[in-house]
Amino acid sequence: MPHQSAILKQQLFQSLGLPWQDMLPDSRLETLLEETGTRYRQRLYTPLVTLWAMVYQVLCADKSLRNTVKWLRQGLMAVGAPPPSSDTGGYSKARQRLPEPLLQRLIAESAESLERQVPADQPWCGRRVRVFDGSTVVMSDSEANQAAYPQHGNQTPGCGFPIARIVVFFSLLTGAVVSACVAPWSTSEIVMSRELYLDLAPGDIAMADQAYGSYVDLALIQQQGADGVLRKHHARYTDFRKGKKHGIGDHQVEWTKPTRCPEHMSREAFEALPDTLMVREVALRITRRGWRDQSLIVVTTLLDAERHSARQLTQLYGW
Repeated sequence: MPHQSAILKQQLFQSLGLPWQDMLPDSRLETLLEETGTRYRQRLYTPLVTLWAMVYQVLCADKSLRNTVKWLRQGLMAVGAPPPSSDTGGYSKARQRLPEPLLQRLIAESAESLERQVPADQPWCGRRVRVFDGSTVVMSDSEANQAAYPQHGNQTPGCGFPIARIVVFFSLLTGAVVSACVAPWSTSEIVMSRELYLDLAPGDIAMADQAYGSYVDLALIQQQGADGVLRKHHARYTDFRKGKKHGIGDHQVEWTKPTRCPEHMSREAFEALPDTLMVREVALRITRRGWRDQSLIVVTTLLDAERHSARQLTQLYGW
């Protein structure tokens, strides 16, 4: 009879009905385990079984540990194999044993695998679009989490939970997270995002809200060979009467580098930015059925107004 872990893995694929083996085949997962130095014994909760069980747990309507362990037991009993204990402790500990480097590699590789399956004519103007966004999450109340991710200062010590800030950039085409950054809640979302800019590839398009629409962000994105399409920062005034006009509410202007270096940047990194930057400022009107029309101004380093028209930019934001 096959080992319990092999039985459970097959049961998982059949239960979900999803092509996980095509996206992340076992051979590739085994290679990643070796590359990340992950060692394990051939027990019930191997890293592969634990990983796919976590996928099952997330996708299932009942996301409890108890329900996941129940599914594992049923899968083994269905083929006459001895079921594991109904105690959730073993599965819980197995999840904690999964190394972070493995999960980080899986995020990137699964996103790339999904994008390889997308038809060639689907990307926006033939280019990959990466969307930046951030949020905060409440974590389990352990001493290690409290030390690494302190609770909010407004909470009484001992009465709150650790809070982490997360920033991700994901594929606009597939919705898959491509890269992520986790830090204490007090860390600036902008600072975290600028670390993720290093993961942009030449030719990528970076999208984000108005908190990112600054000179520094556009320059850093351009340093990676990518282009930014960002909502203009509210503090920057736009006068469409000036600059090179491409149409109504669409012009090209020259931005000048700020004189003050941001606190989070080194002087060397700031000096490496260009003294000026040519950008387009484009007024868009986003219309969606069932929603109020939205007017906004985007700033972009896509200077070719024929290749990347205002209409195409509107489609990008109305995706």
